[in-house]
Amino acid sequence: MGYRARRWLIGLGTVTAVGASVLGQAANAAGAVSGQQTSAGGAVLRPAVPGSVYIPTTATLTLGSQGPAVRALQQRLNFLHYYNGKPDGYFGWPTMEAVWAFKEVQSGKSIPPNPDIVAAPMQHQLMHPKLPKVLEPHATWSRIEINKATGVLVLYHGARDIELISHVSSAAACRPDGCGWVTPDGTYHALSYGGYCAWDVTYQTCMYYAVFFISTLYAIHGMPYPTTTFEYDGVPLNAASHGCVRIPMDVAAILHKMIHINPTNGTRIYIAGPLNQQ
Repeated sequence: MGYRARRWLIGLGTVTAVGASVLGQAANAAGAVSGQQTSAGGAVLRPAVPGSVYIPTTATLTLGSQGPAVRALQQRLNFLHYYNGKPDGYFGWPTMEAVWAFKEVQSGKSIPPNPDIVAAPMQHQLMHPKLPKVLEPHATWSRIEINKATGVLVLYHGARDIELISHVSSAAACRPDGCGWVTPDGTYHALSYGGYCAWDVTYQTCMYYAVFFISTLYAIHGMPYPTTTFEYDGVPLNAASHGCVRIPMDVAAILHKMIHINPTNGTRIYIAGPLNQQ
């Protein structure tokens, strides 16, 4: 695991412990605002890990929003392992795609209701989040699971400890340039790493930070941020690729540092789910 990835992970409790981390939020609300929690007797405890305590906002947040409420949202998403970069108080595309991933997990749908806004329903879910559906319930090893039905990638350390959750865009059955595209189901391994730009000769584009799992043809790779929610460039909410698994650029920049890449025993990659016809 690279230094940058380790810096992000240090101090973040595993998602399996989320329930314990939010106990007593109401009692500690005043302390959370100042970055401290207090015991029932009033003794000051250690400062809370950013995002471990979440105070809902009454504002509706969306792309372009700014301020402390956005920063709190970003910290909460990071704490829950929906990586959206450094919390800076600005709701940009990295935050939007982390919001998409969160809503996809909570709704169980690749296109959840009201995907582009953080309003009261999501505020409640941030207080009481569901875990992603486990595709390999008997696995005891580290792995990547990609659920095409919900449009989500989950990186597990060991059996159930979640290190990273990301929105993905897999193959569309039909794109503007034709039909028949498929992201194949199956069990694979992280075979090789393509560096910052692995050039795709067929489509004349870069596959950024590509982790190949079938030869050098299919990869989990980054793409620039989309310009709209639904499109066929970038990593939109709809299925959009020719077969690869697209992930947000900031997630791609750290994912390859968090897994073992080797042609014989690389991190296992499980891909499952019905084809998204969007």
